[in-house]
Amino acid sequence: MPDTIKVNGTKIDVSHDEKMLVSGNSMKFFNIYDGQRIYVRRLSDSEKFNITRYPVLVFHIVNNPNKDDADYKLRKFVGYVDSIQWTDIFSKFKDKIKISEKDFIRQCQSKYQRLPDAERSNLILSETYDEDNNRICYSLHPVNSVYGKVEYAL
Repeated sequence: MPDTIKVNGTKIDVSHDEKMLVSGNSMKFFNIYDGQRIYVRRLSDSEKFNITRYPVLVFHIVNNPNKDDADYKLRKFVGYVDSIQWTDIFSKFKDKIKISEKDFIRQCQSKYQRLPDAERSNLILSETYDEDNNRICYSLHPVNSVYGKVEYAL
């Protein structure tokens, strides 16, 4: 993959970005598709706690229960979760959540229960598209699992 790309006619140096290929269409609603190249800027520990403007993030999935699954996942950042009061979380982000409150709470509870106890604080709420079931899904990830932010997708 090249170290420079053109974006809107401007040459961009991406030599310091991680270069990855997308597998699947989990971010199709954010114009990132299977087979595209993405350029990911690694985030420092402090940057992981100051994410804004709802970027697409790359999470490093550690101890993945599905061994055949990818070690890195693309997810759309929704926000930080500071409690597990599911109704409050839904209310806080309701303008960004695209499913019913009941389905949202069910998904969050399921994801939360799968997290090891040590990873149940400092969480990020994210959105993805499940191609197999044709539905929007929400996940919870520990902030420390953020790998980087997608800067460019070509």
